[in-house]
Amino acid sequence: MYTDGLLVALLRANVGCYIGRNYVGALAYADDLVLTAPSASALCKMLTICDNYATEFCMSFNASKSKCAVMLPRPQQCLRPLLQYSDIKMGGNTIKFVSSCSDLRHLITDGLNDSFDIAKRQGDFIGQVNSVLYYFHQLTSAVKYRLFRSFCTSLYGCEL
Repeated sequence: MYTDGLLVALLRANVGCYIGRNYVGALAYADDLVLTAPSASALCKMLTICDNYATEFCMSFNASKSKCAVMLPRPQQCLRPLLQYSDIKMGGNTIKFVSSCSDLRHLITDGLNDSFDIAKRQGDFIGQVNSVLYYFHQLTSAVKYRLFRSFCTSLYGCEL
């Protein structure tokens, strides 16, 4: 609720990405914020809005915990080396460029390849199944089945 004003300010600035008519320039969950921008200049405008909001409400964003990942279509992949020299800042501190990042437990790569994320999900699933079988081996099959349904097939991917 504390950041609702920031999300509204980013929306009203009309910078950031859209899917159809839906604004997806600022995606928030708890204290995490993901900014999506179609260009470096749009991202800089969005970060300035964040900095101004932080100053106004005595907040701070941690640039050392922030990352910038650039997603380019295949024909423009040759531009990637040039981007490492971009100076994207938050609160006066430079944000590190990365080729992949994990957000809300999903692995996002700059090559727009989801095979790493799928492999991670498979590994998580196998780990959750093994945990249920290990810790609850003495229970009946019906109880283990319910535990399996609750902990291993959750839409939220909850861990034990």
